[in-house]
Amino acid sequence: MKLKKWIQIILVSSSIIALAACTTKHKQDELAINDGNSGYNDEGAQSSGLGDESGYRDQASSRNGHLSSNRTYYFDFDSNAVHDADKPAIEANAEALASNPSKKAMLEGHTDPRGSREYNIGLGERRAKAVAQILTAKGVNHKQIRVVSYGAEKLASQGHSEADYQRDRRGVLIYLQQ
Repeated sequence: MKLKKWIQIILVSSSIIALAACTTKHKQDELAINDGNSGYNDEGAQSSGLGDESGYRDQASSRNGHLSSNRTYYFDFDSNAVHDADKPAIEANAEALASNPSKKAMLEGHTDPRGSREYNIGLGERRAKAVAQILTAKGVNHKQIRVVSYGAEKLASQGHSEADYQRDRRGVLIYLQQ
């Protein structure tokens, strides 16, 4: 019974700390997953707020049939393998980034809510890095890319069906302001 009480105290404390960390505006408190050897940039770039629905189009999108406007890439259950169907869009975004070295991007990794928090953070990181690997292979400087894993913290869908889980398993490329 004492163990159960301690577990409850730890969970409540962890939740309070997590909420406090989410509300701070300091870049060092952001949930960024970089292992020091990855070479991904940790500099303080701010999000432009441009998402898939923004209508934002860059130079590569006009040359590549709006492929670079596709910035959400979906993954299979428990996998970080990029689908072949997503590679042309990733490559179009790579062209846009490589042709403009001052442009920076953030890659967010997301998972469905199944699995432990730690496992989901790791899987989200692997998903974002899988997309980053394609970008760097196509000539994007690794300093232009920032990798962040949210795990199951920012669900695309609040439901509990397989269709909802499929929408949650994703990597999202976001262009950042300078």
